[in-house]
Amino acid sequence: MRRLRLALILLPFVVASCSAITVTNQWKDPTWAGPPASNVLVLGIAKSDTNRRLFEDTFAQELQASGVTAEESYAVIPVGGGPKEKLVELVKSSGAEALLATRVQRVEQKTNEMTSGPAYGRFYAWYGNAWSMSPELTQYDVVTLETSVWDLKTEKVIWSTTTENVSSTNIPQAVRKLASTLIPKLKSDGVIR
Repeated sequence: MRRLRLALILLPFVVASCSAITVTNQWKDPTWAGPPASNVLVLGIAKSDTNRRLFEDTFAQELQASGVTAEESYAVIPVGGGPKEKLVELVKSSGAEALLATRVQRVEQKTNEMTSGPAYGRFYAWYGNAWSMSPELTQYDVVTLETSVWDLKTEKVIWSTTTENVSSTNIPQAVRKLASTLIPKLKSDGVIR
């Protein structure tokens, strides 16, 4: 009984830590003819420079591991971007064919209520324990991210998706999950090589 109760208490935490990223929407420009990009500039929009760098480093590494040349935008684009002319010059000098940008669209707090009742056995023992059992509440954040790929020749969005996942403080791990979800889709849609 004690093991069962402990398992029920820990279940939401285990599920949250193992949760997969869910693609909620995906779009590709039907008029975009390609070719697939082999050199991508990665941009993470974040107020925290540390979070931006962690995101960009990790996603660029995952793209490189899949055979795509990738560079972190923080190496060429300052926070806030600066004047448009300077931004255009910096992006062109990177040699990238596409820019992959990810930003947080929203964060929603969710509550999971799990009622654990007393073990069944004899009625009087169950009845007495039933009154003392209260629901277990866990709260967690669900983060919705928007990821867009821009063709740098036309300066237009050619691919976009929104994803949901349980929030994590381990940014590299969360980004690896995002990359392992998005990179195969980007390849199958012909957006990257």
